[in-house]
Amino acid sequence: MKKKILYAAGLCLTMFLSQGCQDYLEQVPLDAPATGQFFNNETEMNAALNAIYRSAYWNVGNTAYQSMMDGWTDIALLRAVELGEGNFDVFNGHSASIWRLAYTTIQRTNTMLEGMEKGKDQVAPATYNRLQAEARVIRAWSYLYLTFMFGEAPLITKPLTPDEFYTQKRTPRAELIKFIYDELDVAAQVLDWAPTQRGRVSKAVALGIKARAALYNKDYALAASTAKQVIDGAGLGLNPNFGDLFTRAGQAPNAGKEIMWEVLYSDSDPSNTNWLPLGSISRAAGGQSGRFPQQRLVDIFEAKDGKRIDESAVYDPQNPRLNRDLRLKYTVAMPGDTISMNLATVVYDIYNPTTSFKNADGTWTTRANADFSNAFGPAKSGVGLLWAKYTQTNENAFQARVNFILMRYAEILLTYAEAKIELGEIDASVIEAINKVRRRARQPEVPVAIQNDQNELRELIRRERVAELAMEGFRWFDIRRWEIADIVMPQQVMGIAKDPAKMPLVPNFKKSAKHDLNSIPTYEGQESLRMVRENRFWYPKLMLLPVPQAERDINPGLTQNKDW
Repeated sequence: MKKKILYAAGLCLTMFLSQGCQDYLEQVPLDAPATGQFFNNETEMNAALNAIYRSAYWNVGNTAYQSMMDGWTDIALLRAVELGEGNFDVFNGHSASIWRLAYTTIQRTNTMLEGMEKGKDQVAPATYNRLQAEARVIRAWSYLYLTFMFGEAPLITKPLTPDEFYTQKRTPRAELIKFIYDELDVAAQVLDWAPTQRGRVSKAVALGIKARAALYNKDYALAASTAKQVIDGAGLGLNPNFGDLFTRAGQAPNAGKEIMWEVLYSDSDPSNTNWLPLGSISRAAGGQSGRFPQQRLVDIFEAKDGKRIDESAVYDPQNPRLNRDLRLKYTVAMPGDTISMNLATVVYDIYNPTTSFKNADGTWTTRANADFSNAFGPAKSGVGLLWAKYTQTNENAFQARVNFILMRYAEILLTYAEAKIELGEIDASVIEAINKVRRRARQPEVPVAIQNDQNELRELIRRERVAELAMEGFRWFDIRRWEIADIVMPQQVMGIAKDPAKMPLVPNFKKSAKHDLNSIPTYEGQESLRMVRENRFWYPKLMLLPVPQAERDINPGLTQNKDW
């Protein structure tokens, strides 16, 4: 045997010296396609596109990154002190991850778009154009995050050669935004209003991303006209039950076709699970409760009469759960709520060592309460509140496959209304867009008295975005484009009452005109009465994330954002 091996090695060496062995080693593998030989037919193009979709499911610990982003703002927190505190540097892991995840998606798209040209004649033109358009939508979506989180980033539209990796420069923001708009316009011309399969992008999604980018960039006329295209042409509506959007059973029928694009989790892959519920669920119900709402989020929700809680006749600070916008109970769990999480039903309580658990036969029993005692639970690690959104899914939290929504129709309605309000073009269509969202929440329609008041409507629509879209990844961007990050971020994180017998009074929403306009509650003088967490800080440089230092070490030509 040794002789045979040595003979083969010697033969290969002889062949190598004559270039023969090198030619042999460069042969395409017979059992698997290589990138250079791929994209020859529709099946291979679809496989590449599926890989792009997969790469667009940006996650951290099996949890969609977008669901974490509110924890970096003034309405939520994470158990570990992270970006929200304001004290991080160019080595921050989240900044590096978002940059890397975006460029992984972009690289896969570029590889597909270039490679599929060689198989163009083997695919029906309509199919070829659709596959290409879907990939371009996802690439534009990736650049949206890079643009509005980092300001400038290299615009890469083709596979790079090895030497090109080290010479990329950051593209000005205006050029990135134009690229996003142009790519989405081209894709929208090709795609149908409805997706070909659940989880794929469509014309409605392409235009929805464009409207979102335009709103973030304060291109209000473009945001309004683009959102209106979706409203008039896509045939979408709102699910009549807000809570159904965030449970697996409720998502399946997609009533009203509200869910436009979602991260899909499949039973066919045992490892394909969504740990968003697990990381947010009550300790008493067997969850890990590592992400929490802040009191500010709770207090932004209106009372049942449609007024802010400091202006409402029906709001009672001694019973803050009562007479509230119904979206509050589907978004935040407050002490006294009966919650069904992780296949358990319990009374949520952070004040007592025991609480009530529902038995299988419908009776109730009293057991030890981990939400009160656990060192990582909502009483000792949070500020007394839990997320209800995405947690009440009737699933085992360790195997949850509730889909995470990347875009839904309610956002389109709110984008249209806000853009028209900012333009001062307030008409019946604006009021109706807001009312559709409010009617679903069973909140009063926009009062006639304010229907022509730009400032009052601006306040209302900003409050609506918080109530409707909390935990869905919008607040980080909203507080920057509304230019309020400098007043909402520096704070001590506040929670509910330490002692339910000593409930704090209604917070102050009128510390300044800006606070009033943006429905920002403040809690001066209540610190001793409330659960509190860390102090947070704000610096102008935090308007953008830093370019990851690891990327600049690889490519010194990448500039850094100001003050980082």
